[in-house]
Formats: sequence, structure tokens, C-alpha cells
Amino acid sequence: MVFKQHIFVLKRHLNTVVRKRTKRKKKPARQWFGLGPEPATRKKTRSTKAGPGRRIALIVFAMICILAVVATGFVFLDRYVQRITASGRVGPLQLVDRPGWFNNELGQKVYAAAGGSEFALNETVARAVADNLESIAWLYDVKVQATVERVEVRAQYRRPIAMIRLSGQAFYIDRDSVLLPFVPIEDLIIVEVRGYSSGAVPPVGEPMTGDDIDAAIKLLTVLERMDEISTPRAPLLGEVASIDVSNLDGRKSRNRPHIVINAKDGTQINWGAAYGRSARHIEASDQEKVAMLYEFYKQHGTIQCITNGLAKYIELRNPQEAVPRPTAP
Repeated sequence: MVFKQHIFVLKRHLNTVVRKRTKRKKKPARQWFGLGPEPATRKKTRSTKAGPGRRIALIVFAMICILAVVATGFVFLDRYVQRITASGRVGPLQLVDRPGWFNNELGQKVYAAAGGSEFALNETVARAVADNLESIAWLYDVKVQATVERVEVRAQYRRPIAMIRLSGQAFYIDRDSVLLPFVPIEDLIIVEVRGYSSGAVPPVGEPMTGDDIDAAIKLLTVLERMDEISTPRAPLLGEVASIDVSNLDGRKSRNRPHIVINAKDGTQINWGAAYGRSARHIEASDQEKVAMLYEFYKQHGTIQCITNGLAKYIELRNPQEAVPRPTAP
């Protein structure tokens, strides 16, 4: 009985082994019954969906890239800050309280003398700019200051009042007789002075010397002031071409007028003795001469008598009231 049981167990074990080693039967191949070639069978592919591990790897890679970009930006920013710290901030050169007549061409001359139009914003540079501007005749009492935004130039401006010619070349002079280079200035009335004695010519930026130059400047200053008070909209000096001082103090002829104002049409206005010397030469006072000249101008609207058929000349030397007596100088 026991032997039969062992035989039964042994058969059962063998059957199990045989079943494990038996290969699976292949399914019969499908037969194509349609028209044309048999379509290619599709192979199963693995899913391309990323698993949790791949997603984590992508996130880590993206974070590394972002950190690299940020680190590179900080490096360039640090280098930029170092350059700014080393060189200093830069700002424009500004002419503070620049007068309206001081045109762009004159401004360019100032920039050229200063050394440029933009500078580092520090006091060392400001002092250097001030030293450079000492060479330009158009400015005096120059003060330069560097602010956080610009380099500011504060100065007094030399405004030309007359023009002279030296060896055929035009120059300006201001109220202090300082010689200035010629630059076309459309916003100013500038009268030419003729007949002055040509002595030693000073360098540009230095004053001209001579009684004739002084007399012309004094007379022009008085007439300019009268224009501002009496005829600001149509200045009388706008019709004046030149002032002739060749016979100052009668050095050529005692009978001829010492100073002559020439209108643009050639009309001669006989002013006479230099301003402040009328009584010495028994002429109308300076106040009378100014009053007669501006009364004529307002009455006729012009001093260009030849063009308008008014007269051949205008005489201002004859006193209209009491005859002045000579006085001690």
C-alpha cells in the first residue's frame, strides 16, 4: 500500500516537470485574403511616457541650467560695477546761465577748450576743466563744479559791442576793450569802429589800448542804453554801420567833426567831440546830442536820410540851448 502511494507521488511529480518544460504552441500565422500586398504588422512599442525617475532628472537639469545663467549674470554685473567704480560716473558739460546770444558755434569753442563735452564727475576733473577754460577769451571769472549728474560751468560772458579790423581780419571788442575772435552772431547789433590808431595789437583775450577805442566804446554804450530805454523794439543802432574816430580830438582837422556816426545808407551823423568832452570844444552837451538824435529818429522813423530823401547829413554839434563854457578837464 505504501509502495503504491510512492508510485502515485512519483508520477505526479513527473507530470509537473513535463508540463513546465513543454513549449507554448505558436499561434497560426494570419493569412491575407485582401487585394494588394499584405500590410506590415505593427510591432508593439514601449510606452514613451517618462516615469517618475526621468521627471525628477529633468527638473534637476532645468534647475542647474537656471542657476548657471544667474551665476553668469552676477559675474558680468560684478565686472560692470568694477568698471564704473574704477572710471567714475560720466556726465555732460553744462554752461549755466548761458546768455541767449551765445550761439552753438561759441558753445562748441567752449567745449573744445574744455577738452570735450562729457567728463568724469569728480573734483579733480572739474579743476582741470576750469584750468582749460582760462584759455578762452569769451569767459572770465570761471567756476567749475562736478555734481552727481553733470559738470557745471558758471562764468561771466564777454559780449561784443564793436567790431574792428586788424590787417584785414575781423575781431570783436567788448565793453572792457578786450579783443575777441570773430564769430558770426546774429542776435546782437555790433557796429564797426573805423579810423582808430593801430598800435601794438594785443593777443586775443587782452584789452585794446587807445583813446579812440575808448571813445568809440563809451559812445556805443550810451546809445545801446538809450535803445533799451527809448526804442527797444526798433533800436537806432540797427541802422548804424560804423563809427569813425579817425579825427578824434581834431588830430586831422579842427573844423571837421571829431567823431562821425555813419548810417547804413551812407548818411553822416556829426556827433562831434568824444563823450564827456563836448563843453571843452563849445559843442552841444552830450545829453542834448542824444536827445536830438533820438528825437529825429522817432519823428522820421529812420536815420537813413539819403535813402529816404530827408537830408544829406545830421548835425548834432550845435547847441540848442545855452552855449556851454569850457571847463577844466
